[in-house]
Amino acid sequence: MPKPHVPRTRLTDYPSAAWVIFAGMFVNKFGNFLPVFLVLYLIDEGYSAGEAGLALSIAGLGGFAGNIIGGTVADRFGRRTAIVLSQFGAGVFTAAVPLVHGLWPTTVLVAVIGVFAQLYRPGAGALLIDVVPQQQRVGAFAVLRLAINLGMAVGPMVGGLLSGQSWTYIFVGDALSCVVFGLLSLFLLPGGRPVPAAADGPAADDVSTAGDDATTKKAKPERQGYLRVFTDTPFLFFLFSMVCATFVYAQGNATLPLHVSEQGFSNSFYGLLLGVNAVVCILFELPLTRWTERWNPRFAIMVGLLLLAVGMSATGLADNKSLLVVTVVLWSLGEIVYTPISSAYPSAFSPAHLRGRYQGAEGLAHTAGQAIGPAVGGYVFAWSASAHWWMCAAVAVLGALIVLPAIPGDRDTGDAPSEGEEAARLVEDGTQDSLPTGGRPTIPLPESGQ
Repeated sequence: MPKPHVPRTRLTDYPSAAWVIFAGMFVNKFGNFLPVFLVLYLIDEGYSAGEAGLALSIAGLGGFAGNIIGGTVADRFGRRTAIVLSQFGAGVFTAAVPLVHGLWPTTVLVAVIGVFAQLYRPGAGALLIDVVPQQQRVGAFAVLRLAINLGMAVGPMVGGLLSGQSWTYIFVGDALSCVVFGLLSLFLLPGGRPVPAAADGPAADDVSTAGDDATTKKAKPERQGYLRVFTDTPFLFFLFSMVCATFVYAQGNATLPLHVSEQGFSNSFYGLLLGVNAVVCILFELPLTRWTERWNPRFAIMVGLLLLAVGMSATGLADNKSLLVVTVVLWSLGEIVYTPISSAYPSAFSPAHLRGRYQGAEGLAHTAGQAIGPAVGGYVFAWSASAHWWMCAAVAVLGALIVLPAIPGDRDTGDAPSEGEEAARLVEDGTQDSLPTGGRPTIPLPESGQ
């Protein structure tokens, strides 16, 4: 079977709707001040570090609900509707934070913000899949991550300056960034509802003929909604792999600073390490993705998670600044190998009318890893730092192995075959003798068991 050929995509090849998503995500992450400064704000208001941490955790629980609800809204009412509702809702409630007093009223408010703040993610991912051709999606998600990383690299510095003037500026600035993304989406993104489930699909009557007699048989109705998503066994393997990946990646914010402190280095050096991560992602993600997008997706995810395993677990052996920088570079390379591909991979499983829910489930997997990772990691690190770093290696390797059976197989995802795929199919069927002159088929790597 011929090797796949993925044509190189120029940035100008992406449709305008994709650029709206890129620009909106940059603005959104640039102004994403609330989760960064919430703990400091609550402590400044007189609450304990534990109470402030609890409020942030509850906001994270809101994110769980936001991913699930957002997937349903995106599929039922449209991608643009989900994004606009998310951004305007998050903007209004974020602007109200300085007006609310008391720990529990503030905690409830940030939980509501958590729901709205994550509501857009499935819709944005599904819309990117809708408008970007299949073979350009990995590159599109790499550009999306570049926009996110740029926003997150610059935004907190601006937020730090604003917080020095007034906490109100923090929340108003966050709210404005949400409103800007909402307005961009409202006026520049395509509207309408997504493609509904085919009426003549598997749930419809199936008529088969044998000789002159026609018999009608009822096909078993397909599961729909999240029931279908969470009973899709190959996709569940992928989700569990992403939980493992995010569990380990979250240690960069949870236990890496503890290790840096134990080695006698300052908080500013820890900040430098996070800067190294950002620089590696910004400089190398797009060039590296042009290469890795040609790989089998499961192989690319596996390689990325193995690099994450090596880099994160080696942190326990790093007792000087140079070695710590090397470990960060290693797990950062792992991040940029697996993340763009894993972001696009749900589109290989999801029919067009369920893309929002599949994207929501993927976001839920990452949210679960972010919630479990710091809690378990912090506990194990306090018990035994050495055991903690070995645990990181084991969990990342487990994720690399779990993704291997995540094979979507033959399913209707609503994507039209490319010219190369169609030509390759004709050759395999024997209905065409050869490929067009100079053409190479654009087909996935052969999957085991197919």
